[in-house]
Amino acid sequence: MEHSRSAGGARCPLVWLLGLLLLAAYLPLGDGAALQTRALAYPCVPSAVRAPSAVRARAVVMSEESEESEEKETEEDPRVYTCSIGKRTGIDFGCDLSLRWPYVFALVPGGAAELSGKIEVGDQLLGVGRTNVVGASIAEATEVMKASELDEPLLTFFSGSRADLQKAVGYEGGPTTVTISVLQQGQPNVSFKAKAGCNLRDELVARKINVYRSFTRWTNCSGKQLCGTCIVDLKVGIQETSRRSIDESSTLRENPASYRLSCVTNVYGDVTVEVQSPVGATQWTR
Repeated sequence: MEHSRSAGGARCPLVWLLGLLLLAAYLPLGDGAALQTRALAYPCVPSAVRAPSAVRARAVVMSEESEESEEKETEEDPRVYTCSIGKRTGIDFGCDLSLRWPYVFALVPGGAAELSGKIEVGDQLLGVGRTNVVGASIAEATEVMKASELDEPLLTFFSGSRADLQKAVGYEGGPTTVTISVLQQGQPNVSFKAKAGCNLRDELVARKINVYRSFTRWTNCSGKQLCGTCIVDLKVGIQETSRRSIDESSTLRENPASYRLSCVTNVYGDVTVEVQSPVGATQWTR
């Protein structure tokens, strides 16, 4: 399953409304933080991917003159090409489940991208003007495009799959194991290793760490994502976990942003979590 986001063309108002709600709830547009979703892939791109490479250096680090010139092909890799089509691109950009690695999900019929005859569905976005967006979040890529002072910023694409691009830039994925540190009130704190991408509730319960309060210890849904009572506080590393859904945010609306339902939280990096933290009144009625 892939996520997509339109960069041009009219869309159903309901889709836009949901998108705006999603952005308002989770999107730190200005700080470049890693965006998360309930993901199967490691959500953060290592710094090595941001370093220069044969593909990206030629494709993205361009002179100001090249931004204002006609489209220009790269000599380094025939799969890399550039195109200037205006900010209303007519492209629905997609990404992986971590909301990173933007690519062309669909072309708006009759839109600028389709009329260019050059951009194809499945092409990977490498850069906007002189800004490298390889492995960036789709929100970051969109903001870079919006912030461009040019009416027709130069877009750089990679003609190939995400796997091909990741191989070309030397991306080897995230860690295979993570460290979960647990703060327990009235009990010794513990720390343990787990597989990257693991479910937080499953790992805690397997080690007999109680994530429930009061009688919900016996009346919970056993991790079936129904009761909304397995609440934990992610003190450190929330950016290393899957992202809150709209439903989860609604359930936890009376609680701090660091609170998560452990049954829907996957861990992709080292985290510190506190159990039995105070919760909002509505959680006690469940």
